[in-house]
Formats: sequence, C-alpha cells, structure tokens
Amino acid sequence: MPLLKLVFLGTGGAVPKAERTLPAIYLEDWLGHRILLDAGEGAQYRLLHIDVSPASLTLVAITHSHEDHVLGLPGLVLTSRFLGGRLRVLAPRTMHEALGRLGVEVGDSYDGGRLKIRCVEVCHTVDACGWLLEWDVGYKLDLSKVADLPRWALTSLIRGEAVEVGGRVIRPEEVADPSHRRFRRLLYTGDTGPCPDMWRSVEWVDVLIHEATFADDVDPRKAHEEGHSTVADAVEAARALKASVLVLTHVSARYPDKGRHRALARAVQPPPHIYVPEDFDTILVKL
Repeated sequence: MPLLKLVFLGTGGAVPKAERTLPAIYLEDWLGHRILLDAGEGAQYRLLHIDVSPASLTLVAITHSHEDHVLGLPGLVLTSRFLGGRLRVLAPRTMHEALGRLGVEVGDSYDGGRLKIRCVEVCHTVDACGWLLEWDVGYKLDLSKVADLPRWALTSLIRGEAVEVGGRVIRPEEVADPSHRRFRRLLYTGDTGPCPDMWRSVEWVDVLIHEATFADDVDPRKAHEEGHSTVADAVEAARALKASVLVLTHVSARYPDKGRHRALARAVQPPPHIYVPEDFDTILVKL
C-alpha cells in the first residue's frame, strides 16, 4: 500500500525557538525516495537525530532564498561530500547560480519514474517554488475484465503498461476500475500568502503542507503583505485543492505554543484531517 512518512524536523518560521526550530521536513516514500523539504539552520543535526544520513538523501527541495529556509544547506552539502555523495538540490531558477557554486547538482524538477516533482509558483515576497510531488501508483483493475489474464499481464497492466495476450493488445485504461485515481499528490507550499493562481495550476492534491505563520490575532492584510498566511488562509487553500489531509507549519515565534492554531483547526467544519505538528512529530499517510 502506498505510504508516506513525514517527519517535521523544524516547524517554526524566521525566528527559532528552543522547542520550534527552522523549516525542514523529511519525507520518505514507499519507493525508497528520501527527500528534505527546505533546510533550515541545523537541518543535518536533526536528520542525524532520526538516523538519516545526509548522503542518503535523494534530493533537497528549497522553496526560496530566505535564510530561515537555506542556512542548513551548506552543512548538508559538506557532510554529504565527505561521505562520498553529491547532493542534488531543487530550487527556484534565481537561486541556481549561487547554489552551483556549492558544488551541487541543481534543477527545478525531478523525474524519478514513478515520482515526479515540479515547481509551482507561490505568492511570496521573493521568487519562490511550492513543490508538487506526484506519484504514479498504477491502475486498479476491474476484476470482471481481467479474470482470464495471466499474472504477468496483470502486473504489467497495474504498472500502466500495455500487454499483448492471444494476439490482442490490452491497454491499462481499457480494464481499469473507473473509480480509481491513478496518481497521488502532495504539495508543500513553503512561504506564501493566499495564492489562487497556485490553486488553479495544481487543481487538486491529496496532502497539503501549508504555511500558517499567523493564527487569528493578526490583520490578514498585514499577513498577506508580508507574503504569509493565516490558519484560515491555509484551510481555504485545502478546500480549493480538495485536500484530504492538511498540515499547518511555519508557525511564528510570537505564539508560545500551538494551542491557538490547534483550536482554530478543530473548529473547521466540515473538517479535513488537519495536523499542527511539533518538531520531530511523525505523520504516516496512506495514499
């Protein structure tokens, strides 16, 4: 069964606190990809805390150039190099020249076969990418249409490959369960204000990790001028994108704890599954 593991290594924003450090999220999928979303200061130490070597990362995806999202990257690059690896980094194109000087492979998309990652433009104060991860989970077959096919053919059809059986070419879409969605998606916004253009370009996701820098005690217009969102903005985005899971992160240091964010999340009706993780919290998501 497709399963994602998300470990929230840093859930704060801009100003760190002892119990809430700067943005970094570790993602591991059932295919073996190991991805770090943003690299706040001290990211490599937090990876080591969960027994993940920087050299084992498939890639690091940086949303934008603000220091709270990138200060941990040089250490990751150096440690990976000492361990015999060469880090791959995804970032907005305006960052590519500077990152290239670190000696990393830089891009703004990734094609890993069944996992593809692309930049989605978000609404921040600098050039910024939200990262859309899309997994091909294969087809679910309509058993009434494939009962007489050999097992090898079923395996290929589930993977999305056409087969030839008894001189007849069978395509996966011809025998698929029409109620099953072949792809699964996760979007990590990084820093953003409300961004309808992003919603339109993405259309839908299964999991949305959205910044919620502010709760309900800040004038939304001020938050948006700073390129940030409130809890209400994140919920609106989740509804627009039809997300079944919403994770709120990048919580301002002005809040002593996350009680205010959690209270607002619990009040959402009808509720998607909303999480407000602490540092080092782990969420397992079935896709």
